[in-house]
Amino acid sequence: MPLPVAGVCPDCIRQPPVLDELHAGWAYAWPLDQLILAYKHGANVRAERILAALAERVAIMAHAGHGQEPPARPDVILPVPLHPSRLRARGFNQSEYLARRVARVLGAALDGHSLRRIRATGSQQALGRQARRRNVQGAFAWTGPRLAGCRVLVVDDVATTGATLSALAGVLRQAGAARVEGLVLARA
Repeated sequence: MPLPVAGVCPDCIRQPPVLDELHAGWAYAWPLDQLILAYKHGANVRAERILAALAERVAIMAHAGHGQEPPARPDVILPVPLHPSRLRARGFNQSEYLARRVARVLGAALDGHSLRRIRATGSQQALGRQARRRNVQGAFAWTGPRLAGCRVLVVDDVATTGATLSALAGVLRQAGAARVEGLVLARA
């Protein structure tokens, strides 16, 4: 959650998250929320370009180091996958486009195929924290090579409760990932 100063949020101290770190550029508020919706649900090309540039900026800021040695770059970048039925209906995966741009700016490998959504899930928008966790439980699988010792960065557009990113982090840790971070445009 946004903090007035750098540090770890009190909720994360009480109950450590599955992710090692979450990089969120902005709060999910106007005008960013409207850009995200225009892109996600309307395939707005102008919004796509703006959001891609913002994702690159978040990636650069997250890996700049802020006066100390820069953090290690991820070994692989993964978009949050859509279920094949949702991908067919929407025609594109907004997270994959953002992940491609993040991978390019960080000089890291992009894998858009090994992380899969194996169970269709309902929309998370109207669900509370616990319902979101139940909704994505068992929805993902890793089908790629072992991630032994890898640093993984998962890219999405928005994080609300973190249920999706947490479910993905659990799957990636089972596949051997040593570090799993998330990168989103906005935190709701």
